[in-house]
Amino acid sequence: MRWMLALLVAACASAEPLDPSTMDAATFDRELAARFQYGPPEPAPQEIADQSAGQIADATYLQPFAEFDRAYSPATRAQAQGLLAALQRDAGTLSHEQFVLRVAEIAALANNGHTSIGENAFKKNTPRLPLRTYQFADGLYIVWAAPAFADLLGARIDTIDGRSISELHRATRRYAGGTDAHRQRMLGAMLESPALLQAAGLAASPDALTLRGVLLSGAPYERRIDAQQRDRAAWVSSSQRLLFPVWEGAPMASLLQNSDALPVYLRHSSNLFSLESLPESGLYIGLAHNGDADESPIATFLDSAASRIRAERPAYIVLDMRMNGGGDYTTTYAFARALPQTANGAPIYVFTSSWTFSAAITTVAALKDAGGEQVVIVGEEVGDRLDFWAEGGSFDLPNAFVQLHYAAGRHVYDGPCTDPATCFWLNERYPVRVRSLEPDIRAPLTFAAYRALRDPALDAVLAREARRRSPARTP
Repeated sequence: MRWMLALLVAACASAEPLDPSTMDAATFDRELAARFQYGPPEPAPQEIADQSAGQIADATYLQPFAEFDRAYSPATRAQAQGLLAALQRDAGTLSHEQFVLRVAEIAALANNGHTSIGENAFKKNTPRLPLRTYQFADGLYIVWAAPAFADLLGARIDTIDGRSISELHRATRRYAGGTDAHRQRMLGAMLESPALLQAAGLAASPDALTLRGVLLSGAPYERRIDAQQRDRAAWVSSSQRLLFPVWEGAPMASLLQNSDALPVYLRHSSNLFSLESLPESGLYIGLAHNGDADESPIATFLDSAASRIRAERPAYIVLDMRMNGGGDYTTTYAFARALPQTANGAPIYVFTSSWTFSAAITTVAALKDAGGEQVVIVGEEVGDRLDFWAEGGSFDLPNAFVQLHYAAGRHVYDGPCTDPATCFWLNERYPVRVRSLEPDIRAPLTFAAYRALRDPALDAVLAREARRRSPARTP
C-alpha cells in the first residue's frame, strides 16, 4: 500500500498536466489537493514501547519519503534514497539522537527550507541546557535562563565544548535545508542539546556542555552546565519569540523585562498582531502570522489597519514581518496589493529578517510588486530564496516523536514558473513578480541594540524620514 501510493504520487507529477484555467471550482480544488497537498502513506506506524522495534517501524515507514518530496534534484533524490536505505538497515541500533539527525540529514539534502524536520525534534525528548540562546548579528547570546543560571543572562557564548560558534554552524548545516541564515535559525536549539551535538560528533558528553565567552559585565567565563532531561511534554517556546521578555510565572527568567521602555516590536508578547502610532505621525503594523490569531481573525485586524490608515493618513507606515514564519498567503495578499494605494503615496517600510518565511515572503513580495519604490525593505534578508518548494504534507514518526515535512508545489517569484505539473496553481490567481527582496536599508538586529532597547530597523526609518522632511538645501 505504501509503495503503491508513492508510485501514484510520482505518476501524478509526471502525467500530462491539466489546464487549471479551464477548470470549474470543484475540479480545481480537487486537482489542487491531489497534486500539491497529497497525504503521506497509510497506514502510519503504531507507537511501540520497545525503542529498537519502534525505530525499525519508523524507518520502514519513511522509505518512500524521497518520492513524496519534489524539491530533490535527481542527484540528491538518489542520495536521499541511499540514506533512507541505510537508515532502515541501521534502525534498532541507533540512539534516539542519532536517529533524529539521520532523518534531518535526509530532508536537508533537498536544500529546500520547507523540506524539513519539525523543530520540536531538537527541543523535546532530548536533554537540553536550562538556557535559551539567540543568534544576533554580533554573536550568540543567552536571553532566557532558569533562575539558577540567571547570572548568565546577556552572556555571549564564544565556544561550546571548545568549538567556535561559526565552526558549529558549518558542521550542523547538513541537518537543515534552505539559505544559510535559515539553517542557523532552524538549528539554534541543537546548540543547546549536548546529546544531539554528541550524536553529530561535536560534543564530548550527552549530558552537559562547557560554555566559554563573556558575561554581560564584560568578564570572561567558563561554565560546565548539566542538561535537563526533557520528555515529549516538555515546555517549549517559538525560537523567534525568545526576544520577548518572559511572562509572569514563566519557568525561566529573561534578560529584558516588560516595561514601557521596550521598543514597539517587543511590547506585545502575547499577540501576533499589533497596531501602534510611531513618532512623526507614523503607523506601526506588526504581523507575526498569516492567519487568524487568538486575539483576532486576521481579516478583522487588517480591516482595522486599513481603516486607520485611511482615517489618519500617516506620514509613513511600518509593516513588521520579522517574526512572521508564514501561514496562508491568501489571507494577506489583497491587503498587501492594496496597501500602497491605501497609504496614499506615503512610504511603506517593510521590516524583514531570516524568520520571514513562506507565506510571509509571498506577502512581502506582493507588496513590493504592487508598490515599487514606495515600498522600502529594511532589516535583514528573508528566510528563503525566491524560487522554493512548499505545500505538501508530513510523515509522522510516532516512535521517534519526529515529523518530517515534504514539499510538493513550486513557487517562483523572481521569474515565470511555466510547468503546470510542478508550479503551485494558486500562484496564478495570486500573482507576484519581483527582482529581489534584498533589504534596501540593511539594519541587522545586534545584541548591543537589543540590550539598549533600541530597534536598528526603526532607527534607520526615523533617520530616513528626518532626511525626507528636511532635505538638504542647495545654495
